[in-house]
Order: sequence, then C-alpha cells, then structure tokens
Amino acid sequence: MRILILSMTCGECHNAMARALLAGLPEGDVGKIVDIYGQDERARHKDERSYLFYMRYLPRLHELVWNHYRQIDPMHRYRGFAMSGVKRGADYVEAQIKDFGPDAIVCTHSEASNIVCWLKIHNKYQGKVYVIMHDYITCPWWEGSVLCDAVFTPHEIAHRCLLERGFREEQLVPTGFPVHPNFERLPSKAELRASLGIPADAFVVLCLNGGAGIGDTTGLVKALMRADLKGRELLIYAVCGRNESAKRKLDALCKKRGWKNVRVYGFVENVPEFMRIADLYFCRGGMGAFGEGMASGVNIVVREHPVSQEHHNRDILRAQGLCEGLKKLSQATEVLESYALDPQKGVAMQARVGEFFIRNGVRNIMDYVHTHA
Repeated sequence: MRILILSMTCGECHNAMARALLAGLPEGDVGKIVDIYGQDERARHKDERSYLFYMRYLPRLHELVWNHYRQIDPMHRYRGFAMSGVKRGADYVEAQIKDFGPDAIVCTHSEASNIVCWLKIHNKYQGKVYVIMHDYITCPWWEGSVLCDAVFTPHEIAHRCLLERGFREEQLVPTGFPVHPNFERLPSKAELRASLGIPADAFVVLCLNGGAGIGDTTGLVKALMRADLKGRELLIYAVCGRNESAKRKLDALCKKRGWKNVRVYGFVENVPEFMRIADLYFCRGGMGAFGEGMASGVNIVVREHPVSQEHHNRDILRAQGLCEGLKKLSQATEVLESYALDPQKGVAMQARVGEFFIRNGVRNIMDYVHTHA
C-alpha cells in the first residue's frame, strides 16, 4: 500500500507525527512525507519563523487571533483568511499526489487536510484522506476538513468540539496519539538508567520546551535548584532545542554557580531516552509533549503561560488528573519537592494515565487505513 503523509512545519510536533507514521508503516507499505508548502523553502521557513516569533514574544496577541478565528461560522469553510493557505499549497499538493499515486493520504495537520478536501471538491483527488487531530481541542479552520474519510483523535474526550465544527460521529476514530515506535521499544526506566550510569534512586527532571525551545529555561532551572529534596540526589536535563541563546545563557549560569547536576543540551534526536529516564517532565502544552510523555510513563508539568491550544490541552488533562500546571515559574520548586518526597503522587498519576491514554496510536491508525482502503 502506498501512503502519502502530508505534514506542515509549524513547530516540530506535526513533523514528528509524520516521522512516527513513516517509521511504523506495515511491512511492504511504501510511504512518503511531504511538507504542504515545500514548493517554496524560503516562504516555508518565513512562516515558521513568524509563528515562533508570535509564540515567543507576542503570545497573548497570538491567542487573541487564534480565539477570534475559532468563532467563525463552520459554514464559511473556504472563505477569508482560511483560503490563503489552501490556495498557496493546492497546486503543489496536487502535483505530489499525481507523482506518488497514493492509495491513501494521512495528514498530520488540519491545514493539509483542508487542501486535500478542497482538491476533492474540485474533482482533483477522489481517494481516501485521513487527518490526525493534533490537540484535545480544534484549532481554527478545522471545519474545512469535513470531507475527510476519518479523523483520528487522541481520545473520545476531544470529539465534542469536532461535532460542533460539522463533523459526523461516524468520522471520529479514537486511535490515540501517534508516537514514534522508539517510545515503545525502549527498555524499562531502571534498565536504561543502569546502562547510562544514572543512580536508580536519583530524582531526574527533564525540561524540554519543544524543538524551538520556547520559554525561560534558565528561570525554570533556577527554580528547580531551589528545591530541598532532603538529601535525595537531583539530576536536571535541560534541552533548549534550537534556541541557541537559551543554551548559552544556561551553560554560563551552570559554570558560574558550579551546578554539576544540571546537564544542558541543544536540539536532540534521542527524545525517547530523555523521557524514559525522567521522573518529572516540564514542557509546553502541545499534543506532542503529552502524547510522548504519557507513552514514556513520565509525570507531566505544563509550563507557565501556555498559549492557545496549549492551555486548553492542559485544562482538559488536568481535570482528569493527568498533569500538573504552573501559574508562575516559582511554583516549580514546590511541584518538584512534592513529587520527589512523595513517590505515591507519581504512582497515582500514572495509574490515571494508564486508564486514559490509548497506546499504539501508529498501529491503530495504520490498521484502520488498511481495513478501509
């Protein structure tokens, strides 16, 4: 079976999902990942930089715009600003479809599925198309994807907002979030720690703010280092992503204060290993962070000032007892102490995660695509 995976560079989550799907293709399948705006590399990087600029420096403006466009009448699917993305990518996506000749298309972003649905309306593609819901709440313009054959959702708790946007119940398939198979293949936490020389009784904290490294990592590490763990060893892994200035700043601080238990990294490829060895994971509230974190068995804390879908994801999961959330950075000290000194808190959270989280998302998605091709 030939499966075309359409992604969009808007942070790293959607590309990570695409790579997870490609890595999890059944034997004999042929897959290809295409960025829907790959026809113009300069424009694509400009879009990503603009998105990251607003998320980093003007988050409240981004949220105001995001919330405004979520209120659009679902019947206005292809009007106004929503059309700019469809028109810009339609010709390129159509050419990629003709060149690859897929039996099915799986989209990791709703903007990609909007384009394919637009092609279906104009009789330029009539095959199967699926889209993965990448949060627990819909972003603007999801209604443009109502012609998809199915929407793969992280959990049934996310279905209500899709129904409000015009989707039908029979389109919604709770498959779980597609995480890379490496998250499932890793050895246990104890085995991996032993192989890396990490003491079994150390409390390990992971600070990872996505591939772009948005957020005050230095401030978070300062707050964590103020914690009193009553003699228990603390190890902090701070991953700054592509935020080189944040890495330089934190490296300098660690050197100045002599913090030997803080290990600072830039962009890393081995995220599954970092998550598996950690006891507590401080992150943004994107779906990738939640999906990969829950698959890894690490307790999740959402950083202060989440934006747009991030705080909706946080509120939905926090209501289920599946994560913690910071209102301000200084609270990180107390959260760390509470989990390090009371191991049962983490055990209780993982029990709730076990009841809620749908595992094997990639396999569930591929099984459905094969069954309905």
